[in-house]
Amino acid sequence: MRPEILAPVGNREALEAAIAAGCDAVYFGLPVFGARAYAKNFSLEETEEIIKKCHLLNIKVYITMNTVIFEDEMEEAYALAKRLHEMDVDALIIQDLGLLHLLHHRLPDLVLHASTQLSVSKPNMIEKLKQLGVQRVVLARECTMDEIRACVETGMEIEVFIHGAICICYSGQCYFSSVRYDRSGNRGMCAQPCRMPYTLYQDNALVGKELYYLSPKDLSLIDQVKELEEMGVISLKIEGRMKSAAYVYESVMQTKSVLDNKFRSKQDIEDLMVTFNRGYTKGHAYKMSGYDLMNPQSCNHQGINIGKVIGKRNGRLVLQLKHELNQNDGIRIGKDLGCHVNYLYDKKDKLTSHIPAGSVCEIKGPKQAKVGDTILKTTSVLVNEKVEKRIKETNRQIQLNASIVCDGVGSPLICKIYDRNIKVEVISKDVASQAQNRALDEVTIKKQFNKTKDSFASFASINVDIPSNIFFTISSINELRRNALEMFKSKKLKKRPIKEIDYVYKPPVSKTDRNIYEVMTPDKKMDTKDLWVCEMDQSKGNITSLKGDVLPHLGKTQIIDGMNVTNSWAIAALLEMGYQQVVLSDENKLENISNIMNSFKERYGFDAPVLVCIYQHRRLMTMNHCVINTALKDGKRKNCSLCHQHEFKLKGKDKKSVICLGDRDCHLRLYDEILSDDIAQIASLKTMGIKNFKAVFLNESLREIQSVINRIQSLKA
Repeated sequence: MRPEILAPVGNREALEAAIAAGCDAVYFGLPVFGARAYAKNFSLEETEEIIKKCHLLNIKVYITMNTVIFEDEMEEAYALAKRLHEMDVDALIIQDLGLLHLLHHRLPDLVLHASTQLSVSKPNMIEKLKQLGVQRVVLARECTMDEIRACVETGMEIEVFIHGAICICYSGQCYFSSVRYDRSGNRGMCAQPCRMPYTLYQDNALVGKELYYLSPKDLSLIDQVKELEEMGVISLKIEGRMKSAAYVYESVMQTKSVLDNKFRSKQDIEDLMVTFNRGYTKGHAYKMSGYDLMNPQSCNHQGINIGKVIGKRNGRLVLQLKHELNQNDGIRIGKDLGCHVNYLYDKKDKLTSHIPAGSVCEIKGPKQAKVGDTILKTTSVLVNEKVEKRIKETNRQIQLNASIVCDGVGSPLICKIYDRNIKVEVISKDVASQAQNRALDEVTIKKQFNKTKDSFASFASINVDIPSNIFFTISSINELRRNALEMFKSKKLKKRPIKEIDYVYKPPVSKTDRNIYEVMTPDKKMDTKDLWVCEMDQSKGNITSLKGDVLPHLGKTQIIDGMNVTNSWAIAALLEMGYQQVVLSDENKLENISNIMNSFKERYGFDAPVLVCIYQHRRLMTMNHCVINTALKDGKRKNCSLCHQHEFKLKGKDKKSVICLGDRDCHLRLYDEILSDDIAQIASLKTMGIKNFKAVFLNESLREIQSVINRIQSLKA
């Protein structure tokens, strides 16, 4: 089965572009609970209108509710989800496990998709999500083709990103923006610290000049979508809810073209590149690494290279072009300068609107530009005009079939129109009269029924069965067509009553009661009865734990960490999956932790079996990429271990540093250099019913570790 093309629509123009280009589904967010808080999100009223418009054209609509949700927000989130269900939304894309759990138990017919923010990459994770009623999983962008194939084989619907921006951190596991700028990426407010420049230090000595070490190229698998189709991927997703209508149109149209076994031309590729790109990569799907994955030179839109500055004359810049340039194109000059080409001069010093490739021209541009600067075209007036024209000229319609019959004089015309799922019948108000001059014939009926240019539908076939001696007015035939289409439209958009049931789930009481201490090497483990975790272990032991009892993601274990638990419903969801203890998200403030604990106990009758991390250097990112190996070796991450032989840091323009550490699988972790010591909060947390705690030791000595444990134990007692 051909996979759907899923288009991002952050505004009305992008929606029209996606429809005109041939998308099968669209996704967007609302002003709340969406991971693009700064997009021009649609209102509820607009959403209902869009759902109707799209459903008439057999286009599905998915709404993103993919932020983590705090305890006091769950009622509002549920009410919004219910309202969208009543609007007949095709699915909600959700990150929060608590919202998934609640909707599964209360709105059983609502289709739930697990967001890429859940960072799913393995079949065992999918099996866990099936327990929450999830019908589709948007895979992590770190998945290889083999991992995608394995996930498809679970029987779950699989959605894969095929074009657009990549987060360098595993989605849903980035806290950089939250910690440093108090703008949570898991709440849709990311400040994008990954797109900022840094310098690299080894043992406090500068070893890497200022570069964009955390800024990946943009993903583009458009030419590989047939392979994903053959694999059984159900949906091909394009990133870009904050991108232009031209970007949406070109990415959708070109994906559709490849699925239709057509090759993209050089012009096609350039037209898409000029709408937005940071350089392209085939990403983790094809095991790209190092500079095949990253663009350390720039975090900006790269457009297409069209030439360079070769001189200055009379206050103008002289350009040598290897690509055409048009009036009103947008260009970047060198690294940071840019302008729109308002005035364009040919070699005869005449104003013109077009200069062909291979020519020399002059423009009025920024005075700071230098001879030798590269010229990038970042906006193409021709592409924008082409897309605007195609959107305006395209009237997307669904194909219907019609049958028109009449028994004879004195009988009405009976019209049936139908597709695979819907059938309606309409009878004309008038009855046939005896033809006096020209009788009504099949050609006339078909001609009138094919006048659907402004309608949502056209007719693939029209079968006519009428006697040869009858007459109807043209207006009567037109009215019959309009009434039939209106009846079909009403039936197609008719909403089914939703099914809402009471919440009756009761989670099992946990039997596990342990503290967790995380160390970077096994030799730092102390002799206590607590659970000691070592994700950085370079030995052949368990990847995530010295005892294998805790995992940072969904899998077979007793204690679950790293799942962004910010509400009591998420704890219930994880207990429903079979876990015994849950580590609360560091995104929680004390007030929200109190709300979680009170709500859980009130609803279920016992204290939530949770742990709170009270001592750590906050983990900011987890990446399937190594900055150190890329900067200092070959980027292939083979036989390296540099991060375990030296101390590495990245320092930003704000002079703040992050600590770099790699685990045994070369996942680079970034840690905040500032220690978060919240041990003093244990007394308050105990009054909430919290009995267990977590501490993470980064570079502490054995004596310092023992001192911290002693402080924790004295306050726990």
